[in-house]
Order: sequence, then C-alpha cells, then structure tokens
Amino acid sequence: MADVNKLKSKLAIEKLKEYSGDNDYLKKLKKRYDKEGFFVLTPNQTKYVLTNIDIDPIILNKVVNITEYFGEQLKEEYELSFIPEKVMVEKVLGENNKSFHIKGKLYKNQKMSIIFYIPKTQLIDDMFEEDIDINVDFDKYEQYGRRPFKHQESGIKFLLTKKKCILADDMGLGKTATAIISAIESNAEKILVVTPANAKINWKREIMLLGVPEEDVSIIKSGYWAPSKFTIINYDILVKFHTILDGRKTYEEHDVRRELLDYGFDLIILDEAHMIKNPKSQRTKVVNEISKKIERRWLLTGTPIANRPMDYYQLLSLCESPVAASWQYFAFRFCDAKKFNKKTKAGSMRTIWITDGASNLEELNMRTRNLILRRKKEDHLDLPPKIISPYYVELEDMAAYNSVWDEYLEWAKSEGKRLGNGRHMVELIVLRKYLAQEKIKHTIELAERILEEGKKVIIFTNFTDVFNLLMKHFGKIAVGHNGVMNEKQKQNSIDSFQTKGSSSKVFVGNLISAGTAITLTEAEAVIMNDLDWVPANHEQAEDRCYRISQTKMVNVYYPIVDDTIDTMMYELLKTKKESIDTIMGEETKVIDVSRGLFSKILNK
Repeated sequence: MADVNKLKSKLAIEKLKEYSGDNDYLKKLKKRYDKEGFFVLTPNQTKYVLTNIDIDPIILNKVVNITEYFGEQLKEEYELSFIPEKVMVEKVLGENNKSFHIKGKLYKNQKMSIIFYIPKTQLIDDMFEEDIDINVDFDKYEQYGRRPFKHQESGIKFLLTKKKCILADDMGLGKTATAIISAIESNAEKILVVTPANAKINWKREIMLLGVPEEDVSIIKSGYWAPSKFTIINYDILVKFHTILDGRKTYEEHDVRRELLDYGFDLIILDEAHMIKNPKSQRTKVVNEISKKIERRWLLTGTPIANRPMDYYQLLSLCESPVAASWQYFAFRFCDAKKFNKKTKAGSMRTIWITDGASNLEELNMRTRNLILRRKKEDHLDLPPKIISPYYVELEDMAAYNSVWDEYLEWAKSEGKRLGNGRHMVELIVLRKYLAQEKIKHTIELAERILEEGKKVIIFTNFTDVFNLLMKHFGKIAVGHNGVMNEKQKQNSIDSFQTKGSSSKVFVGNLISAGTAITLTEAEAVIMNDLDWVPANHEQAEDRCYRISQTKMVNVYYPIVDDTIDTMMYELLKTKKESIDTIMGEETKVIDVSRGLFSKILNK
C-alpha cells in the first residue's frame, strides 16, 4: 500500500510542476515546490491534486448564507469578533462529497481572501443558483380563459428562477396550471410529467387548455413508448421504461430499458412528489437515476412532510439541497435519529436506525425556505370563494363499459323517438351506476389527499351502493346522510361533522337527501362522485359548505371518466347552468339535461 501511495504522490508532484491553471490552492502548492525544490505531499494533498489538477475553478463572486453552527466555527478558527451569517464565495476551487473548497471572504471589508472548506450541510443557499430576471406576459393566457391568479403568477416566477425546487401549495391553489405555464415559459423542449395514474388525463386536458396542440402531448401506456414535447407517465409504470440494474444478475441487451434516460428530457415535473419519499421503492430509484441527466426538476406536492421530517429527505435530496448532502447528518440533525447494532440469527451484526423523530425543525425550515414555496388557501384573497374543477380519470376496464354502452345504443336506435325520457333514464341508469362504482377508488384517493392536509371533505353520490362502500372505507371518521336514515340520525351526523376537533372528517351524503337545507361549513372540499340530471341539484349540494359562516375558500371536484357518457353529461351540465358559481340564496331555474343528452346520443 505504501508503494502505491508513493507512486501517487510522485505523479501528483509531476503534475503540480507543470500546473498553469487558476486554482489558488494548487498555485500555492506549486509555489512551495518551486521554492523548496522538493517536499512530501500528504495523502489528502495528493488526492486533492490528482482530483482537481485538470478542473478549472468556478468563478462565482456570490454571497451565500451559512448556518449559525458553521459561523461559530469560523469565528473560533479565525478569531473573529462576531459570528458570520454569510460568506463571499469568489471561487469554487474543488468539491468532494461533503464539502466545497472555496476562496472567499468572511466579512465585507476583509482585505485578503482566504481559502477554506464549507461543509455542504452548513450551506443555507444554493451557491450555483442563477439570479434570473423574469418577465412573463400573463395576459396572453386570457385568450384561453386561463389567466393566472396573482398567487399563480408568483408561483410561475418561483419555478422559472429555480432549476430544482418544490411547489408545495395547498390543494386547490392550481399547482398543475402553475407548473404547465412555467414549463411553456421555460422554453423546455422535452418535458416529462410523472403523476399518479388517475391524474394523467387531467394533465393532458390542462396542458391542451393552455394552448398546447394535442400532437405535442402524449400519455405513455404500459407497453408503448411514444414521447412528445409533453410526455405524461404514471409512477407505477416507470420501471417499464427504465431498468434498475441489479449487480447480482446478468442481463441480455434487450432486457435493459433506457427510454426515459435516452430521450433527453430537459425538465421533469413530479406531481404528488411525496409519492417518492421512500428511497427503497422502485419508482424512487428510477426517478433518482433519470433525474441525474435532467437539469430542471420541479416537485409538486401539497404534503411535502406527511408525518415526519424524514419524509422530506428524498424530496430535498432530489433538489440537491445542502441539508440533504448527507443522509446520516439529516437523520441525526432533524430526525432525532437513534442508531444501534443488533445481532442477526446468522450471528452477524446489523445496524438499526430509528428516524421517526423530529428535531431542530426551525433550522430545517430556515435552511430549506429558498427552494420551497408553500402557500395556504386562506392566505390568498385573489381566489374566488368557490372553485369548481373537473377531475378527469381513466376507466381501467373500458371493454366492460363499452359492452353496456353498445347494448344501450342498439336499443336506443331501434326505439328511436318513440321513447320518452323516462324509459331512457331507466336504461341509462345501468351505465351511470357502473361509472359511479368505478369512480369510487378515485374519489377515495382524492378525499385522502384532502384529509392529509388536515381538511374535512364532503362526498355526494346518487347511489346507495356507492354510499355504503364509501362509509365502509372511511369507517369511524365518516358520518352519513341519506333517505333511509331518520331525522335524528341525520342531525346527529351533521352535528358530529360540524363539531370542531371531532373525529368526523368525511361526510358522505346522498345528493338529494343531503344536498339542501343543511349547513356543513366545517368542510373545505366537496367531491361529486357521480352526476345528476339537474344542474341545480349540484349547485345546491356544492353550497352546503359555502354559506354565510364559511370563512375559507371551497374547492369542488367532479371526477369525470374520460370518453364516456360522464363526459357528455358534465359538458351539458356546464352549458345548462345559469351560473356555475351561483350567489348563495339566489333562485336557480330548474333545468333537466336528460332530454339534451338523449338527443346528443341519438344524433351521434
């Protein structure tokens, strides 16, 4: 080993003799060699020379904030009369896994620059983040009826000035539209959108509503790679287009998939980014590997920390935050980590980590605030008091739906205009009920996201089976309201839900039974699992939580199964409503869309 070290040291000296670069530390070592004729490099010096001899220093001339802990170290080491809160980085001379080697100054009027190391974990700012002057023409989006709200404008500018960051706005503040406009304005040529499966259709529609041609938007299916300018893929199928190699296995060339890596994306948008908080999951490993070659990384999540600070680590690591440069450091500093060794059955020792604690949270907030933007709904008065959003989802078993649909079409065509609306409604209820049951899983997922943000939610349905399944799923945190219940039971459900701090977080109501004459202002969100023929029934139900005593904005979500009768019904409901945001208490004309739907089906 000693011989190898001597050879490396000799090689480093030979390279140092010829050095003509601008690394001040290497120039200092060369000057010493030229003066003394020969000297022995330490192992660390040898490694430094061989690592950095061919690398040009990066000139920054940038002031960066540092932690109080590191400031105290600098005060002691350089005998300062104060604790530095920031340093001037003139040059980055070198870098290793843990530190930056820099030339810079510790205070404003310091005459001579010094050379020192800054541990990555002690940096608050990203030294390499560019200061970009952003000027966006938001008015041009008015032609699509999608001009951003004020809070979205600032969110767009935030994303455009950050190459790697987290947009952590509350659910309902329009993170999707904010990210899409930012992507358009960034001039990125190849954009990868990774999202939960049930949000893919919604993303495509949102992108197209902002003026992007359909041919520039593609949704990746599990067996077919067809990328475009905006390429949308769900987390569950990432592994089908990027193979995580296992060193213990042998692979044939055709077994190794590299489509996600080879396409050359220049921006990745991770929707519901908390879904990659587990570093051991396959989806997280794929995202980590492909992101290494993607310059811009935007993470969207309303819940960056679901339960504990360790949930935050993977997101910060993906954003290359200095606090996540070392997992052990993050665990000890912010998760109150405990580490111990345990003997396995085989007799070997295994290290066990417990990282479910929390510590130094104010410091964590301070040191990550430059790369995360978090806004609450109640803080933004530019928003309307009630926002209604379609939530487009895909049908997993389209063949089963098409079978029922084709039977209905054949029957409708054979009967023609001889049938009244009543017969059509009876026949169509099979389709509507089928779709209502298929949407339950999407409604549950949406509701659980709302619950994660500490908000109560109301779910409306027309069907008893759906009502029962939702009540069963949410169990003790759900209360119900339907026509089978007596008045006392109904009132108990209302009182329980309206009691602040109660365990009742989900109100499941029949659209007709619970859609009028009750107040549910403890909720901030409404989900319409299925559609009714009468727009006024939905408007009345929407306003159960949007009433005089409501002090917060209300979000109303309509899960819509794409390319089905759902889509047609929703479009008709929109066009027939006199106002989708009715003023509370105003009389609304009763309109039934069933006849229009039947005519549309028969004409089609």
